[in-house]
Amino acid sequence: MTDWQSVLKSAGFPTTALVLDFETYFDTDYSLKKMSTVEYVCDDRFEITGLGCEYIDENNTLTFWSPYLVDSFLWSVQEYYGNNYEQITIIAQNAKFDCLILREHFGITPKYTVDTKDLSRHLDARNKHSLEAMAKRHGAPVQKGDTNQFKGLHWADINQEQRQVLEKYTKTDIEIETFLFKKLLPLITNPEIELPLANQTLQLYLNPQVEIDKKLGEELKAKMHIEMIKPIQQLNAKKWSCVFCSGDGKQEVANRHGWELKICPNCQGEGKISVPCNQKEISGNKSFIKLLEQHLGPDEQVPMKQGKNKMIPALAKDDRGMNYLKNEHKNPIVNQLADARIAIKSWPLHIKRIDNLINQANCRGDKIGMPLTYYAAHTGRWGGTEGINLQNLGGRGRGGQGTHPLIQQVRQMIKASDGYVFGVADFAQIEARVLAWLAGQDDLVQGFANGEDVYSEFATTLFGVPVRKAKKNDPKPIAKQLTIRRGFGKDAILGCGYGMGSNKFYERCYANSDLKPLFDSGEYDWDFINKLIKTYRRKYSKIPEFWQTVEKAWKFVTKYPQEVVDQLQQWYGSNPSKLKFYNQNGTTIIQLPSGRCLFYPHANVTRKGSLKYRWGTLWGGSIAENIVQAVARDIMGEALLRLQENKFNILFHVHDEIICLFPKFSAEKDLQRMADLMEIIPEWCKGLPLRIPEDDRKLSERYEK
Repeated sequence: MTDWQSVLKSAGFPTTALVLDFETYFDTDYSLKKMSTVEYVCDDRFEITGLGCEYIDENNTLTFWSPYLVDSFLWSVQEYYGNNYEQITIIAQNAKFDCLILREHFGITPKYTVDTKDLSRHLDARNKHSLEAMAKRHGAPVQKGDTNQFKGLHWADINQEQRQVLEKYTKTDIEIETFLFKKLLPLITNPEIELPLANQTLQLYLNPQVEIDKKLGEELKAKMHIEMIKPIQQLNAKKWSCVFCSGDGKQEVANRHGWELKICPNCQGEGKISVPCNQKEISGNKSFIKLLEQHLGPDEQVPMKQGKNKMIPALAKDDRGMNYLKNEHKNPIVNQLADARIAIKSWPLHIKRIDNLINQANCRGDKIGMPLTYYAAHTGRWGGTEGINLQNLGGRGRGGQGTHPLIQQVRQMIKASDGYVFGVADFAQIEARVLAWLAGQDDLVQGFANGEDVYSEFATTLFGVPVRKAKKNDPKPIAKQLTIRRGFGKDAILGCGYGMGSNKFYERCYANSDLKPLFDSGEYDWDFINKLIKTYRRKYSKIPEFWQTVEKAWKFVTKYPQEVVDQLQQWYGSNPSKLKFYNQNGTTIIQLPSGRCLFYPHANVTRKGSLKYRWGTLWGGSIAENIVQAVARDIMGEALLRLQENKFNILFHVHDEIICLFPKFSAEKDLQRMADLMEIIPEWCKGLPLRIPEDDRKLSERYEK
């Protein structure tokens, strides 16, 4: 048995493999660059122009089928390997495309799939995963051809010579995909878990089970458009008084704001400012900068940030400079210009997401398969795709606050079919739990295990007075104070575990619309945040020690590639975590307790002691964050497979939350069983307190936070 066959067998996949690659018609307006996969495949213009395939065995039979023979070939595969290819593993580059064609046009949903792009992501998620890039990177014997030579050509329009070129092009792609499959599959770590997970991710997309409320979507779009243009309307409608001279243009008043001018430049001594602007001016970078410059002070400049190659204006929603313009600048015109800019840039993205949900549902009977990208991040976390980022549908943040209600309502477009409900369960505080377990912070681990309110417990230490959850019968001022103080405890437990400093924590708090007034009033300040950071590190001292330990281990094996640091025992006493650090050919590798590995290519330690790899700079806190997020992801992955094995109908998952479909008559029992299965602790992380509290599980007819 070959290496790749052994890997397939370990994952429970058939060891007979077939590589498939469909060629299809495309043109300038009709292409995957402009459409989602399902819109492209289900479009009336869709046309197969050929199919390349290769059975991977000792003969490696490589063939090309013209459009007239594709049906016969695919049916012959069914004859030998089952109606849904249950006895063969289907391999493809971008399997979402090829397998969706099989399902939508031939009624075949392959049971076992391997996507060569997924194999590439597993090894380095941040790299390029096009077939051309992968062929060059991994030394394929042939290089990919240019598909643009077939642009706009229907099969009927292609002459015999062009058909031979198309056949050669397709066979070259198949040859590359076969090469990549054989080379990359044996490199996958923990394949018995990872291959089924990647396959499950594709199956969630191929099988449309989630209904989309298109009427609600259209209503939300209309309201979002109003919100988008409202700041501009307010800006133009207001009669502005000059903030710098209070309307009298006198230098004496102007100087109170630090201005050394005889006449205010904004009002020219008249005390009135006209700010006529439109959506185009606010949206364009140059025109918006020009507007800003009219209302900034004489010594002020548009805030800048480091771009890829040079300094660029810091005008994005989350930029510190834009936050300053919106919330802190003394000129209210500048505040509203920034507000208008954020609205003009942000709302179209949410409107587009609604359009994508509606358009993709239109293709499949008002239902969609949920699009997720396997191994979208370095840690193995899933990501969004197809213009629908399930990981960012809104509704997250402190107490569910800070997100516009219209954005939160987008989730409610996703609804269960009649007679069914969604069962939703969330791994509560999983990363904080994993961090405490890895670091050996036993008191925090025990607090999680006992179901204690660790947020309130830390807040009590921080404030020096008892803090608890607010109750319904608490007087409003008391309830508000308790909620705010416990919120700081929650933010500390969930946010300080990777070395966040006082300045960054302060900026996050100040950017929170619920907390900003408390900082403006002086009730809280930077000194308070600095105290919070120091209290966290003192109270949970094992966690900062863990940062130092993993940094030391990473640096050691990077500088001395022949060395191995196994389980950190020699570095960190009785640390319970089973982590292994080693180096292969310049790639520093961390083997996680699950057996999966994190790869850091082109790793090195500079003369000044900085830790670097291909994608940036590291330190103990960031390495710890990678490890914790990866371990939490592995727990999530095994729970997903466990639910699948127990016949749960998984619809999709978001961060640490899993959503299943239950019949209404058995929903409560099913939800309890779902939570029980998710709470099973894998053998490799014994001692980790996993818990799905009552507050983090629910039944609903729509997806909502």
